[in-house]
Amino acid sequence: MKITNQTTSDDHQLHLTVEIEAETMQSAMQKAARKIAKQVKISGFRPGKAPYNVVEKQVGEAAIRDEAIDIMLDDVYPKLIAETGVKPYGPGTLEKIDEEKTPPVYEFRVPLSPVVKLGDYDKIRIPFDEKQPSEEDIQNVFTNLREQNALLTPADRPAQEGDIVYIQLSAKRQDAAEGDAELLPERSYPVVVEKADVDTKNEWPFPGFSRTLIGLKTGEEKSFPHTFAEDSEFEDLRGKTANFTLKVEEIKARELPELNDELAQSVGEYKTVDELRTEIVRQLTDNLNRQARDEYEDKVVSQMIAESEIKFPPQMLHHEVHHYIEDMLPDLNARGMDMDSYLGSRQMTMDDLEKEVEPIVEERLKKSLVIMEASRQENIEVPEAEMQGIVQLKLAQLQQMVSAQDMRKFMNNRDNIQSLVSRTMSEEVIRRTLARLNAIGRGKGDEHRKEAAAASVNIDEAAPAEAQPEAVEAVPAEASQPAAEDTGKENDNEQA
Repeated sequence: MKITNQTTSDDHQLHLTVEIEAETMQSAMQKAARKIAKQVKISGFRPGKAPYNVVEKQVGEAAIRDEAIDIMLDDVYPKLIAETGVKPYGPGTLEKIDEEKTPPVYEFRVPLSPVVKLGDYDKIRIPFDEKQPSEEDIQNVFTNLREQNALLTPADRPAQEGDIVYIQLSAKRQDAAEGDAELLPERSYPVVVEKADVDTKNEWPFPGFSRTLIGLKTGEEKSFPHTFAEDSEFEDLRGKTANFTLKVEEIKARELPELNDELAQSVGEYKTVDELRTEIVRQLTDNLNRQARDEYEDKVVSQMIAESEIKFPPQMLHHEVHHYIEDMLPDLNARGMDMDSYLGSRQMTMDDLEKEVEPIVEERLKKSLVIMEASRQENIEVPEAEMQGIVQLKLAQLQQMVSAQDMRKFMNNRDNIQSLVSRTMSEEVIRRTLARLNAIGRGKGDEHRKEAAAASVNIDEAAPAEAQPEAVEAVPAEASQPAAEDTGKENDNEQA
């Protein structure tokens, strides 16, 4: 075997031209014939005992050659990769065979593992602004608390803003095939009549529906058509018209309680409205700064991407696209759809969907690769003792969510534990890497490194190895390595 040409293409694939001795292929042909003879019944011969010429006559030379190529590649390909010294992302492809040459020439295409060369990310500086809730934010929470604790009283009058109206509602699609017309079976629904200045873009069954009830009395009926907007959250209804029929069963007025100490005491362990306000401000501040932190980390990573050299083969992107589409299925199933019906509702093919999501997936992949490379350069690690505590917390949370029987089944499956540890390790490494990048962007990278190093030493000294929790004790070390595909933040239904 001799490599006569070795080039790397712009799409991060290695192209190899290799001369392989004819004797290698001839030997593989013999092995292929013996293998086929064991699988195909040949009259007059025991399995595997028919001579080459008989097998060739039975199945044809082409079938033997196809099998021989697979046999030869099983032997040659690993040696070929070892000789080049490259790290393949996945299996290579035999592109062409030229048997007219002596020795025969074979051309291979090998997808390479991703490579990331980070720029000088330690010099990235982006301003970070702490967030504080506005008075409007605080008052909106108070308003929501009052509405949640409103007193309901029957109203012998037409429906108006703020009322809860109990209705019988049904809907049918216009111009639908017989059997497919029913959109909503008749059922009772309580509907809060929203004020005119309230954002109703997420209102069900369509924005502004509740205000169609204003002026109706108990027992009154109403029918009307509605055409769903082109950007409706119900993709299969975009641009479609449905006929709605409703009947008012009851109208209740809502009397909001006063904002006083009594209300504060009814919603939690607060003595006064001032105590409740303090807690509201704290929670709003935490939420605003958590969101600001996530946005800030996205900005830092985006700048790192712009300043880095990132290479990966198309096979890797193709794999991630399929993974992304697979992750759509649970949400579709929850909406009563499968992939075929979803594609049909959008009048598109699977190829169309793959092209649509590819830019999103490519950006996510770049962020994942950059974050993981940063974790390696920053030597981000999770001390063993701390990792055990994090996994135990995950297990405790899981125990609260499932039955005792399901929990026992989970714990008795070694693969489940390994998967949990691996996934948790990945998430924790990513979290700590993003925290480091956050600190770097704010000019506090060295300070963060020193704090992390000191914390690691303290944890290791405080928790001897023999104190390992039993549930994690049996997990092999390799299960604690972060998985390559679990990179990136998990906060946008996928990763950041």
